[in-house]
Amino acid sequence: MIKNYIKVTLRYFLKQKTFTVINIFGLTFGLVCFIFMAVWVWDEYSFDRFHENKDNVYQIFAEKDRSGESVIVPYASSSLVPLIKGEVPEVKTIARAFPAHAVFAKETMSVSEQGVYADSALLQIFSFPLKEGSLDNAFKETRSIVISTEMAEKYFPGQSALGEYIDIVQEEKQPYKITGVLKKIPYQSSLRFDFILPYQHFEDTQRPWWKSSNKYSFSNFNVHVFIETVPGIRRADIDKKLTAVLTRHSIAETDDALFAYPFVDVYLRNDFSAGRNASGRIVYLRLISAVAFIVLIIACINFINLYTVMASKRHKEVGLRKAVGAQRRQVTFQFLTGSVLVAVISMLLAITLIEMLMPFFNALTSKHIALPYSSPLFIIVLIAGSISIGFLAGIYPALLFSSFSLLSEKQKLNIGGGLTGLRKFLVVFQFTLSIAFIVFTSVVFNQIEFIHNSDLGIKTTQILRHVLHGIRGKQQLYKEELLSIPGIQSVSFTEQDPLNTMNKNKGVLWPGKPEDNNTFFNVIQVSQDFIETFEVGLVEGRAFDKVYSSKLNSLKQVILNEEAAKSLGLDQPMGTELTVWGNKALVVGIAKNYHHQPLTQRIEPVVILCNPEETWNAYISYDQAYTKEILDKVQRVYKKYEDQYPFDYTYIQSDYRSNYASLQTVGWLSSIFTMAAIFISALGLFGLSAFLMQQRTKETGVRKVLGANVASLLYLFSKDFLKLVIISIVIALPLAWIYTDNWLSDYAYHFELEPAPFVFAGIIAIVIALASVVFNTLKASMINPAKTLKEE
Repeated sequence: MIKNYIKVTLRYFLKQKTFTVINIFGLTFGLVCFIFMAVWVWDEYSFDRFHENKDNVYQIFAEKDRSGESVIVPYASSSLVPLIKGEVPEVKTIARAFPAHAVFAKETMSVSEQGVYADSALLQIFSFPLKEGSLDNAFKETRSIVISTEMAEKYFPGQSALGEYIDIVQEEKQPYKITGVLKKIPYQSSLRFDFILPYQHFEDTQRPWWKSSNKYSFSNFNVHVFIETVPGIRRADIDKKLTAVLTRHSIAETDDALFAYPFVDVYLRNDFSAGRNASGRIVYLRLISAVAFIVLIIACINFINLYTVMASKRHKEVGLRKAVGAQRRQVTFQFLTGSVLVAVISMLLAITLIEMLMPFFNALTSKHIALPYSSPLFIIVLIAGSISIGFLAGIYPALLFSSFSLLSEKQKLNIGGGLTGLRKFLVVFQFTLSIAFIVFTSVVFNQIEFIHNSDLGIKTTQILRHVLHGIRGKQQLYKEELLSIPGIQSVSFTEQDPLNTMNKNKGVLWPGKPEDNNTFFNVIQVSQDFIETFEVGLVEGRAFDKVYSSKLNSLKQVILNEEAAKSLGLDQPMGTELTVWGNKALVVGIAKNYHHQPLTQRIEPVVILCNPEETWNAYISYDQAYTKEILDKVQRVYKKYEDQYPFDYTYIQSDYRSNYASLQTVGWLSSIFTMAAIFISALGLFGLSAFLMQQRTKETGVRKVLGANVASLLYLFSKDFLKLVIISIVIALPLAWIYTDNWLSDYAYHFELEPAPFVFAGIIAIVIALASVVFNTLKASMINPAKTLKEE
């Protein structure tokens, strides 16, 4: 029986080749888009979920000044770690981690690698098993190191690295013993490192002031801290105990707090700018998930529309089947067989196309996604999805036609003769979604352009950045030699990235500071040339004095941005003596506000402290005309002053744009799948109009015989479709305005929403509708009336 149903269905599909191809291709295209977006979302969601104890692993965050302008940072105090371990019984294991950067040397090879200083407990908390070595012996020696499989293959190809020695250059070159080799870290890990060095030795030798002997140590949130808890704890309970440890041991009275945040959520929810209710990548995941389902819905609507009108031409077949005794359930099953068959074919074609396009998709999204054919769940979802889509598409015509009596079959009932109520609703629905898509994509790219072209109040082009390393202490000589290179305009040194300051604190004091003033200041330590290098405008005062020496003067120099000057609450902040992190400093200038953080955040108070001794990065501003020559010449000077570390550099414009990599990815995905939604909608409308015109060929012939011209036919046959599109525009544009306006509100600085994207979306929808109807109307009007008026 089923074999017969399939044979009859295929025979009918071959008879209606054009509409069958449109139907299959439209659904295939929609499935391709949906699956691509679904696997991207699933890949993002799967990050950090491979750890065996993931449900009990947390990262400790610090919340500064809960009673005032609360600030949350992903760090805790190193000196609190042993206290937490001893005083919070719910904490089973605890580990610290701090970024490490070192040069590894072996024979003629010298390569800069990124890793972490960490307690050995880090490998107990997270599922990063050792390929060689044992965890018990990994960090027993002071100069021991655990390296990745990739590093082992790089430096010890074809042999075991365990027990071997490798030279590490930090402040000086020293041999370290390899006591462990990690298995390959999974791709879906947000924690990535090439090596692990013992944390305690790092703190003892390089950060002794972090220890508990320092009275400020408990309020100095400086390291990443991870904990594994006993199963079944309540987060609220452990948060209270963590904060109690901080309060109990702090020398000064504090309103700071600690809280544990599930590590599996940190990758997706790492933006705490609005408080503990974090956001971040999860916003984009929800957006792309919505887009995925909308594209699938549009494709299914097309499928239902076209399959319904195609099925309406099978009235003779239904009548014949009923005449020979077919029951209603048999007719229903016949129609469902056809729709499920189309859905299965579409799914198979979609999987084939996805495999062909996956390398391009991975390149676009910087992913390593592959369809999980080995997963039974994935196969079940594909099969169930195909059957469900086919069932939903076929159930309406199946139930409709199986209910007809033989008499009504003879009368044909004109089921496909026009735009029925359901069909009108479906056309309006899919065009409403497509129009909204067009608007949103336009807004996303307008915001990206706004970000890239915004006047940040600080120079971002033609500036080269590198870490100083061994050049520290010799900055002045290095700068003078760089300035002798033609095309180098200015050189400055900073302690951190001026475009992404990350040390908000209350360590700024001034005479008469009110007790209730809890303003957080972003402090950045720089050299004398900072203002000139980054072309920061001044409202009042002067730039840093080049010959001014803090060693000969009791005061350092400091420049405030406008927000910081306002926060002091003084009528005349110029000339005020401040205390910044214990340094006495004189305000010599007020700088115009500039964007020191991503545009999602408002400009905050910034204190620019001239303190060259505490700078770590070089910023080299150059003339664009010398771009090709600059790099080699700078590198040659660098090597004269630093022979241990390779010359690793970046351009700050690239660093700035990398802050918006997720937005850029969402923009591209939205644009691609918006075009897909438009194409699917256009394809469906084309197929629907073609089918309806095919049913009105006799009417067209009669009208031509009676003198109707092409223009009148175009008006007659297009007005119904245009009405539906205009209804879609009326519904879609207000909804799109509300959503995009709300989306833009997540950015403290964004472009002003204007009518242009909405007008553009409406025009596109009308053009698509007209193009579909005009083509099919012209095609029908060119047929000789003598042929169209023949009896069937």
